Amino acid sequence: MFTVKKILVPVDYSEVSRAAVSAAMQLASQNQAELVLLHVQPDLDATLSRRVDNHDLHNLIAGDIESEERRLVEVVASEQARATAAGRGLPEIAVSAYISGGDWLEVALKVIADEEIDLVVSGTHGPRGIKGFLMGSMSEQLVSKATCSVFVVKPKGYPYLRD
Repeated sequence: MFTVKKILVPVDYSEVSRAAVSAAMQLASQNQAELVLLHVQPDLDATLSRRVDNHDLHNLIAGDIESEERRLVEVVASEQARATAAGRGLPEIAVSAYISGGDWLEVALKVIADEEIDLVVSGTHGPRGIKGFLMGSMSEQLVSKATCSVFVVKPKGYPYLRD
């Protein structure tokens, strides 16, 4: 039997990403699973290294991470409020967060392995540009490389809590 104990949701704060959070919250609620949110800023490492000369490194990193963690908490709270307003309130869900710099796909694959993720719920914007046409969307790449199941949320057409 397929059991889901940990669900990873990559979050870029777009509408489709928020829809993925919504779908993942419903799945986590139904399966009493933990929600693991991941936000990757590709330029985070470069931004930090540029600002290190003028700031205390520890305070700088802690401040940036705390800011992103607050944004992730706000996304979950917003979706929880939408569910309640729609008359479909969800029970308390265990949530943890990862904030990272680097390549989104590499970081996601590492979190999947390290956290023993059972399911990824990822929004897709579809392939973008020539690179997207040749290589596929990031979600398509994740589907082909992940060691767990991946549920891809389309921008429209799935009954989210917000509908």
